Amino acid sequence: MNQSFSLVVLLLFSAVGIIWSDSVSRFKEVIVPLLVVIMLSMGLTLTAEDFKRILKRPHIILYGALLQFSVMPMTGFFIAKLFGYNPQLLAGVVLVGSAPGGTASNLITYLSGGNLPYSVSMTALSTLLSPLFTPLWTLLLAGKYVPVPFTAMALTTLKIVILPVLSGMTLRVLLGERVKRLEPLLPYLAVLAIGFIISVIFAVNKEKLFDTSLSLFIGVNLHILIGFALGFLLGKLARLDNQLAKTLSIEVGMQNSGLSAVLAMKFFSPLSALPSALFSLMQNLIGLLLSPLFRKL
Repeated sequence: MNQSFSLVVLLLFSAVGIIWSDSVSRFKEVIVPLLVVIMLSMGLTLTAEDFKRILKRPHIILYGALLQFSVMPMTGFFIAKLFGYNPQLLAGVVLVGSAPGGTASNLITYLSGGNLPYSVSMTALSTLLSPLFTPLWTLLLAGKYVPVPFTAMALTTLKIVILPVLSGMTLRVLLGERVKRLEPLLPYLAVLAIGFIISVIFAVNKEKLFDTSLSLFIGVNLHILIGFALGFLLGKLARLDNQLAKTLSIEVGMQNSGLSAVLAMKFFSPLSALPSALFSLMQNLIGLLLSPLFRKL
C-alpha cells in the first residue's frame, strides 16, 4: 500500500469529522470495535517467524522496546509541561507517547529502505508489552494530574490489543493459504478504521479543536521529530549500522495512536484523545517526508 493513500484517507476522514461533526460524533461506540479490527488484521499478518527473530537477536529488539517505552513517554511529558497543557491534554500526550509501535512504522521502514524484519519484530514485541507499560507510564507521568486506573487500563489493553492479535495469528494458522489472498487488503482495512477513529475524535472535539490547535500542533510535531531523532542517535550510540539505526528511528517515532485514542476516550475524556488523532496524521506525513532522506543513508 502506498503511504500517500494512507495520508489522503486520514486527511479526508479528519475533514469529514470537522465538517459533519454532529453526525459523526454519534459513532463514538464503534471506536473500540474498530481498534479490535485493526489489531486482528495485524495478527493476521504476523507469523511465528516474526517472534523467532526476537529470540535470534534479542538484544537489539529489546533495546528498541526500551527506547519505545522511555523516550516517547518522557518526551511527551516534558513537551506537555513546556507548553502548559491542561491535565486532560497532558494525559493524552503522555498516553500516545506510552503506546507501542504501530503498523504504519513497518510501511515507512519499507519505503525508507530500512530493515523490515527488525521493524516488524519491534512492533510485535512492544505490542505484547503494552498491557503493562502503556498504563504504567501513564500512571507514573500523568497520575499526579488525572486519575489513572492502572488495572482497568491494563485489562482493557489486554482485551482490545493482545487477544485480537493472538486471534488473528490463530486464524492465519487455521486458514493457511487463504489468508495470503486477504493479506494485501488488510492494510487498507486498518487505514480506513484508523481514519474513522480520527474522524470521530475530531467530531467530538470540534468546539475545542481550534482553541488548542496551534500549541498542540507544535507540541505533537516536536514529539514525533524528537522521537525520530533520538531513535536514530541512540541507535548509532549502540553501534547499529545505518539501516538498523534508521529502522529504530522510525519505530521509536511512530506510535499506535489508534490504541492511545481509544484508551483516552474510555478512561479520560474526548479532549485527551485529540493528541492521538493529531499524532496519527502527522506521524504519517513526517514519515513520508523523511523516507527519501532515509533511503540515502
